[in-house]
Amino acid sequence: MKKIASLSLLLSLAMLHASAQQPRFELADVHVSTTPRWFAQNNGGLLRDGRYVNRDATLLNLIEAAWGVKEDGVGGGPSWLDSRIYDVIAKVPEGTTPATAKLMLQALLAERFGLVVRNDRVPMPRYVLTVGKGGSKLKPASGSGDPGCQQQQTGGVPGRGDVRDPGSLPNMKVICHNLTSAQIAENLHQMAGGPINTYLPRDVFDSTGLEGKWDFELEFTPIGILDLKGHDGITLFDATSKQLGLNLELKDVPVPALVVVSANREPTPNAPDVAKNLGVTAPRFEAAVVKPANPDLRVAGNVRGSELRFVANLKTLIAQAYFIQPNAQDDEIFGLPKSAGTQLWDITAKLPSTGDGAPLAGGARPQPPPRAVVMEMLRGLLEDQFELKAHRENREAVVYAMTLTGKPKMTQASGTERMTCKADPNAVKPFPDMVTMVRCTNITMAEFAENLEQVTGYFDHPIVDATGLKGGWNFLFGFSRNQGPPGLNQQPGAGVEPIGLTSYEAVERMLGVKLVKQKRSIPVVVVDHVDEKPIE
Repeated sequence: MKKIASLSLLLSLAMLHASAQQPRFELADVHVSTTPRWFAQNNGGLLRDGRYVNRDATLLNLIEAAWGVKEDGVGGGPSWLDSRIYDVIAKVPEGTTPATAKLMLQALLAERFGLVVRNDRVPMPRYVLTVGKGGSKLKPASGSGDPGCQQQQTGGVPGRGDVRDPGSLPNMKVICHNLTSAQIAENLHQMAGGPINTYLPRDVFDSTGLEGKWDFELEFTPIGILDLKGHDGITLFDATSKQLGLNLELKDVPVPALVVVSANREPTPNAPDVAKNLGVTAPRFEAAVVKPANPDLRVAGNVRGSELRFVANLKTLIAQAYFIQPNAQDDEIFGLPKSAGTQLWDITAKLPSTGDGAPLAGGARPQPPPRAVVMEMLRGLLEDQFELKAHRENREAVVYAMTLTGKPKMTQASGTERMTCKADPNAVKPFPDMVTMVRCTNITMAEFAENLEQVTGYFDHPIVDATGLKGGWNFLFGFSRNQGPPGLNQQPGAGVEPIGLTSYEAVERMLGVKLVKQKRSIPVVVVDHVDEKPIE
């Protein structure tokens, strides 16, 4: 017994020693982000000006950054792992490397979120490549050259053409030589878009059992124009089956994974005056020029190098700065003069060279900072140039209340699944001319209402949940491609009609919920003061 007790003591001391040796941030500000989930843009974390910054990150994003794993390499964990977003801003010693910052982030997640993980081999969804019932249609390799695939044109640049003539939109065609079955699986994933794509968002595993090397040609429709081509389009899955005699199916495959054992939704409190001690200040544009815009200019926003350009009226600028959907800004902004919706302004703003608002290094050219940071700088510009003063409060406004038409056509989630809403290219489309279907897992109706407003861009008023349904729900949802957004203050379906099934009709027919126009108290932006012209 003494030996066992001594061994336990030695193990405990060893673990304490290892914990003490792990690098840690000198000081860290961890808080729930104020950015709406649908607007969040996470950059994976970066080291800059003596700080580590990771904004608008779910706990899943933070785990990916800390261990250098992909999303589909993380298993287990609570349902909210990929829904709630946080900001992490931490001080690092001079000379801290990205590898050391990862270890520091691991320590922070353990201390502030109580995160416990383990390495394991668990079943995870992957695309599995198998031989179809009719057998393989691959041809034995005819030469001994280097293995690889080349893309060929099929009448234009893939994905580009005249949208008025869907048949003119060209497919993607690839010709491959000397590939093993494992290389075929890898190349299918790459030609579909690589690590970040909506056709094959997960790795492809070879389970064909085919020996040797093979040649083949494959033609399919890029997913971005699949809905435009309608019956003339061919999915990557159908093309692989019909042209190669191979099947691509999503199955659970035992793979090495980082398994989340436990985690806390609320991080532990920050130290007093943490933001002040970190030297965190609101980002601001380095310089800006604001002038009346040519009325013929189109409302737009773009980035060129270290400059951002906005062309919009004051109402739209305020809506952007406060994360309000353009089609609902009449209902969510109060106190603006009439000219705020008519006079166009042409704004050219220079990004700062340092701090949160500076361009992000990496790749062929610097990238702009996250959208939430850009909007924070836009709010600062409006405050400086137009003396904008505004606050948020609840007020009565016209909304679409999401109500039940009867029994919901959705499945109650068990509560253990990870909360997601993502495109599912495998899903069968129940109606013709539908866009890519979206599969939602363990999502609340309040979150779905917010997602629906953002995804469609069709509704002219905010959407709120009035179903009374509790907990998370699983369902498949899709709608037809819109010809164009309706005018503001129109009824759903009024004005320019979408092709086929509208998003308004889709929620009722596919989910059993109806959108009813009502007045409700919702959070809005109230403008206390704004000048109609900028300061000279």
